[in-house]
Amino acid sequence: MNDTAPKTVIITGASSGVGLWSARALAERGWHVVMACRDLAKAEAAASEVGIAPAARTLMRIDLGSMASVRAFVAAFRAGGRPLDALLLNAAVYLPRLTAPMRSPEGYEVSVATNYFGHFLLANLLIPDLQQAAAPRLITLGTVTANSEEFGGKVP
Repeated sequence: MNDTAPKTVIITGASSGVGLWSARALAERGWHVVMACRDLAKAEAAASEVGIAPAARTLMRIDLGSMASVRAFVAAFRAGGRPLDALLLNAAVYLPRLTAPMRSPEGYEVSVATNYFGHFLLANLLIPDLQQAAAPRLITLGTVTANSEEFGGKVP
């Protein structure tokens, strides 16, 4: 392995919030950031707005609510030939005002599919890639309960 090559991190939900600012911080420290997002146009605009250099980022589409999309993402990432040093699981959907459940393509409630099953599958599929790194990292975030302005932040 080339020790001078930048480390690579995949960040889910990197088009806004904690994911975007994590992407910026890591890119500023020399990491190559794979921004794994549902909306690539939004991710491109956000990355440009906060100053993540095009050479420091790769935008890749993933819909964590679709297990087929997660598998396709992993196949596409591996086809790109980059090693993986860190995986930051950040993306989430928060839909407190739905009056009827939304379903994923596989039939799961979309919040559970996106926030849990999708990340679980992604992490499990990428563990072999992470194990090749000298100092692998797998980070899971949960931020909705940190915001006291949101319903989730009022949970005791």
